[in-house]
Amino acid sequence: MSSTKRPDRPRSSSITARLVGFYLVATLLILLCTNWFQFKALYKDLDFEDNDFLVERIGTLRDIIARHPDALRDQIPVNKPGQPNRHLVRVQDAVGSTLMQSPEMAGLAVDLFPPAVTSAEKIGRGRKYRAPDKRHYLLNAAWAERGGNPHYRLIQVALEITDEDALMSKYLIRTAAAVVTGLLLAALLGVAITRRGLRPLQEMADKVAHITEADLHQRVGTANWPRELNQLTVALDAMLGRLEESFGRLSEFSANLAHELRTPINNLRGEAEVALSRARSEEEYRRIIESAIEEYERLSRMVGDILFLARPDRAYQPVLIDARAEVERLAEYYGNLAEEQHTAIVIEGDGEVSVDPNLFQRAVGNLISNALHYGSRFGEIRVKLRGTDDGGLEIAVEDDGMGVDPAELPRVFDRFYRSPQARQIYNQGSGLGLAIVRSIMNLHGGTASVASRPGAGTVVTLRFPAPPDGDTGASVAET
Repeated sequence: MSSTKRPDRPRSSSITARLVGFYLVATLLILLCTNWFQFKALYKDLDFEDNDFLVERIGTLRDIIARHPDALRDQIPVNKPGQPNRHLVRVQDAVGSTLMQSPEMAGLAVDLFPPAVTSAEKIGRGRKYRAPDKRHYLLNAAWAERGGNPHYRLIQVALEITDEDALMSKYLIRTAAAVVTGLLLAALLGVAITRRGLRPLQEMADKVAHITEADLHQRVGTANWPRELNQLTVALDAMLGRLEESFGRLSEFSANLAHELRTPINNLRGEAEVALSRARSEEEYRRIIESAIEEYERLSRMVGDILFLARPDRAYQPVLIDARAEVERLAEYYGNLAEEQHTAIVIEGDGEVSVDPNLFQRAVGNLISNALHYGSRFGEIRVKLRGTDDGGLEIAVEDDGMGVDPAELPRVFDRFYRSPQARQIYNQGSGLGLAIVRSIMNLHGGTASVASRPGAGTVVTLRFPAPPDGDTGASVAET
């Protein structure tokens, strides 16, 4: 027992997963941007306030040194029980001797501070420093002027910012937690929203899945779908229409095929039953076998035509030929049949065309054969050749026979289609001749059309495209 394993199709992520992924990325970017902006804004505000405090404190000390140096000692902060001071002050003279400082200032070396500026210069931003005891400080320094000496006293001020840095660290951790929580909520909401949004698509899939070959007349666009699905519903309805038409044609093709095959098979069976009903002479058996051979040939031609139509991608070899010479050969081939019907085959015009010669003879020969079978006796068949404006060739085969009803013209190229009038006039046909003609024209990139008036005749026109550049009769093409 053999089993056929279906090839594994590449796994792809669902639309829900993709939309949720895009939604999460967008949410992450939004959260990161907003929270980072808030974090940086808060950080800058605190940093600005701290630096502004140091600048103001240095300015106050400068004024005291310049006007009331005796009151300077009162400006040196010291820690009181329960009231720790956040800022520290150190004052030195011009040679670097410390005159006074806060007790905790001893742990901060002089060279840790940024270079001091005079009163004529703008005080810059402070320098951050992390002490061994893990305290954080913002340091700044400046010279104080007195009696025209710009370097009279060196002022160094330190502001402890340990609590502020701890606050910013906590804020950063909370921000990260908020981002993660927001992403989780966004994922849950994204899944719920996406599934709800894609519910109409699932409903449409369920509706399409219940459409079988028995009810291809149903249409998806009859329901009230969201506007985003309008294009999809139009495409699905168009596909259902094509399927309905194809199934109809297939059913008709099957019925016509069964009908066309039934006639010769019944004839063969009837002749065989008659032959076996009693003893026959050799001559009678010969006639019965000859009649059976005709039916076999008819079946063989029908099978050959069906196989020809079943290979739309067949290889062919186009060459540049003299179309009039080929048509003249066909007229000579059908000359005996035309003489029996007292019908003249008239050829007008000339031209060249790049085609497969055998397929060209088959297409034009089918048209001449149809004109002989369905044209009027003692009439005329005209084969007109003329060039087209784009460099191609147009061949029109005209007869003066019974014509075709306008309602039947769209179906004359269908396989096995024959009008009731055509069956009465010539019952040996299979209805595949014009279908083969259209298949040959499609293969060559041309077109086939028919025009007719009942009782006035029919014109079938073949339009071949212009030969490709450089085609001298030896080019080979394959579709």
